[in-house]
Amino acid sequence: MPNKHGSSVSRRQPRPLPRHERYVYTYRLAANNTPMQFLISVEPESGKPKPGKYTFRLSFKANGIERALGEPTTRTLRVNPRELDFVVFIFPGKSSLPAGTLWSLRIWLRVNSVDHRLFGDDDLWIAKDPDFNSIGDASFARLKMAVVGEQVYNAYVGRALVTFTMRWQNVSNNLYKYSLEYEANGVGDTLFEDYRLRLDIDPRAISFLIFTIPSQSMPTGASHKLRVWLRSLVPLSSIDPATSYVLPFNDSYIYQRIWKCDAFKIGARLDFESLGAKMVMAFSSGIPETVMVQNRARRRWMTA
Repeated sequence: MPNKHGSSVSRRQPRPLPRHERYVYTYRLAANNTPMQFLISVEPESGKPKPGKYTFRLSFKANGIERALGEPTTRTLRVNPRELDFVVFIFPGKSSLPAGTLWSLRIWLRVNSVDHRLFGDDDLWIAKDPDFNSIGDASFARLKMAVVGEQVYNAYVGRALVTFTMRWQNVSNNLYKYSLEYEANGVGDTLFEDYRLRLDIDPRAISFLIFTIPSQSMPTGASHKLRVWLRSLVPLSSIDPATSYVLPFNDSYIYQRIWKCDAFKIGARLDFESLGAKMVMAFSSGIPETVMVQNRARRRWMTA
């Protein structure tokens, strides 16, 4: 293109961004009438299918919901990454409540008749319509409110009324990040955040089953096991047509446990005197002292 002096100026075409390839293998199975998919991502460090280091990532998909399982692992490959063979299987885990919800997962890479284990998980919880009523001493949260991007649940935990708030935010396309917070009488905390799910369904179609189970503690009612399950409706197309005539009174759901805490410490009107005569209780010296601290001095104090 000529400039104002009559000479031509060539414009450089922008260089295309380097292409990085990865290869996703999908394996399917069904257990206890629950279809499952395991997606194994194989990503070369160089971005190209040539000998070198590769990163293997595992994700799990059921009923249109995909989530990561375990941590990525690396291997050095000198074979074609687009022609790999994997051995993927699950088997029932140890006794669980509800029954039939716990599975152990194993994934092996098979190359030239030699097997290399990549992933092992003994904590895969999933089932269709499990019997949560079999957990006799569980305290279940009830859905109080559902709005765009947020669901609020109420539960009694150690006689304390606790509010659990599940929030989600779209990251990109069908990828969402979830967080869970709790609050009881003005005090709360974040239980988890940035838990990522890839959804083929509307996020508003997902609900959560949140419950606690009391643990042995002193004082009684001070410690609890907290469980968070994801719940999604099984679409009509995947339900046995022979039973579809009873719908909507016989809806089916897929439940997946996504988070747990074995030491959720909270309770109302706890009897600390029950700790016994050897317990020595401190007493308050009165109102707190207000101390003004400069930001720089505060940082030094916090890092000292």
